[in-house]
Order: sequence, then C-alpha cells, then structure tokens
Amino acid sequence: PRCIPIHPLVQLHLHTRDMGSREHQMIEKAFIANIYTHLQKQAEIAYTIKIDNTHIPFYDAPSDFFCEEYTTLWRKYNAALFKSLQLYIRYLKQLLAWKEVLPAVTSNVAPTLIMDYLHPVFKTICDIPTTFKDQLLRAATKLSRVSAGDFEFISWKHKDHTKKWPKEMEHTALEDASLLPLYELVTKNLYESDTAKHFASLHGRFMHDAHPTLLEGVNDAQQDSIGAIVYYSEEPYNLSTEIEMLLFHLPLLRMSYQAFNEYANSKYRSLTHRSCPENGSC
Repeated sequence: PRCIPIHPLVQLHLHTRDMGSREHQMIEKAFIANIYTHLQKQAEIAYTIKIDNTHIPFYDAPSDFFCEEYTTLWRKYNAALFKSLQLYIRYLKQLLAWKEVLPAVTSNVAPTLIMDYLHPVFKTICDIPTTFKDQLLRAATKLSRVSAGDFEFISWKHKDHTKKWPKEMEHTALEDASLLPLYELVTKNLYESDTAKHFASLHGRFMHDAHPTLLEGVNDAQQDSIGAIVYYSEEPYNLSTEIEMLLFHLPLLRMSYQAFNEYANSKYRSLTHRSCPENGSC
C-alpha cells in the first residue's frame, strides 16, 4: 500500500499538541502532589491535636427486663447524643488542623482544599448543635411520658415529624416536675445562648437559603426602613471566628448531655422501684 506523506504543518500541529498534552499532564501531577502534601500535613496535625476539657465519659445506661421499654429508649438516645458529641469533637480537630495548614497553602491549591475537604466538614459540624438539640428534646420528652405509662410516642402509629418538640417538652415539664430543671437548662444552653442562636442561624441558611462559604461571599439587595434599596456584600465565613464559636459551644453540649442522663437515671430509679415483681427481686 502506498504511504501518504504527512504535510509539515500537520506534523508541527501534532508535535505541538503532544507537547501541550505532556505539559498539561505535568501540571496536573504537580497539582495532585501539592494537594497530597497539604492533606498529609493536615492529617498529621488533626490526629495528634489536643483540645482541653473535651473528655466526655460515655454514660453506661442500664438494660432492665422489668422496664425494657424505658431502658431501650434511654440507651438508644444516649448512644445517639454521645455519637453527636464524638463527631463534633472529631470535626473540631479537623478544622483546627486546617487553620494551621492553610496559611502555607498556595493560591492555586487553596480553593480546591477548602471546598473539597474543609467546607464539607465545616457545614456538618455547624449542623450538629441542631441535631443534638432535637435528639435531646425527643429523648427527654419520650422518657418522661414512658415513665408515666404513656406509650403514645413509641407507638407504631406515632410520627415524630408531626410534633413540635420544644412545645412537647415544655408541656411535659409542666406535668413532670423532675423534668423542669433539664428543660430550663436546655432552653438556656441549646436555644438562648449566643452560640446556640449562631448555629441555628447557620443551619437555617445551609438548609434553606443562599449563604456564603469559607471561600466565597454573597451579594444581596435589601429595602431599608424608608423604602430605599441597599446593596451590600457579605464576606465569606471566617474559619477562626467559627472555630471560636464551636469551642464556646462545646461545654454547653457536654453539660446538656450529662444533665439528660442524670434526669434519665433519676426517673429510672423510681421506675424500677415501681416495676419490681411482688417477690421484691429487681
């Protein structure tokens, strides 16, 4: 078969394309290596970093045949609350490590590290206060009702999402005086504190509204009190500021977890006393 010679201009184009492809591959490999280096450094810090006063002992809720519905519910929510605290501390260490690493990151790599590795962790940890609060409200309210022999909230017919749990806990505390101190503590720590309000606001924005990220801000327009339209820019979230808020909120979560289990245990002691069989062996 006859070979058709390649025109010199075509040869030059192919050669240039090959060179461009190799150069692109080299840039890509260097970029990946840079990412890997910073990830490795972040991991070295995150898994060795220590935060003061973060040791939270797991409350060993009992298992009791004579009031199994109560202790099963208690153990379920105790484990859920503790796992929320564990994740909170774990992700807080991740953020603290990124705070140390980011100043040395070059501008071409920083956006990728922030949006692929840092910002997802940031959004998750900022949502944990809301998750923890909702879990505790359900847990305390259900335990109080079950201890009084009311099984409506653990019935197969019951749908948790139809309840407004802050109101349910408030109503239950009016009937159960022993629940009132926990209700007041939860209101103070998980609703009315500055940090609680901050994370509730972030939860609302993350779930339902346009919002800044750790990388980018947002622009907005708003009508003021005299009817004029005001344009303004909202800056990206500041990592150092958010870490400080997370550190301030941690003791409130820990205190609430301990108070919940103290309440659950006090109800359990009275419950098991009433539930002992006639021969008195509990």
